Amino acid sequence: MVRLARGLVDTQEIAEEIVQDAFARVYERWSRLDHPGGYLRTAVVNGARSELRKREVRRRIGIRPFIPSQPEDRDYLLDALDQLSSRQKTVLVLKFYADMTEKEIAQAMGMRPGTVKSATSRGLAELRKVVEQ
Repeated sequence: MVRLARGLVDTQEIAEEIVQDAFARVYERWSRLDHPGGYLRTAVVNGARSELRKREVRRRIGIRPFIPSQPEDRDYLLDALDQLSSRQKTVLVLKFYADMTEKEIAQAMGMRPGTVKSATSRGLAELRKVVEQ
């Protein structure tokens, strides 16, 4: 789950916090959950999306984000993913990092499988452009 969150947000520390919060929510609801693993994955995705929304607000009001000072702290694939829209980034991370099917991604993100297919295709095309630069 940390790897999934790390693919969606760019720092290990924030990814770990998101996953910890998601596990806490699963624990609180354990007796009522039919599929705790699916609930956990959805909670991680939603937590990461929430973090990305907060960052967008911070960017709009001028608060500067954390940028690692050490070159070895940077992950260039994650930097390339950051150039994509949040929807495309989320779909690609769920598909290639979390090995989720299109149907599972559609359920987790609240969209149709056809939308997942098109977001995957457009995201990969955009990622190719970013990587080639």
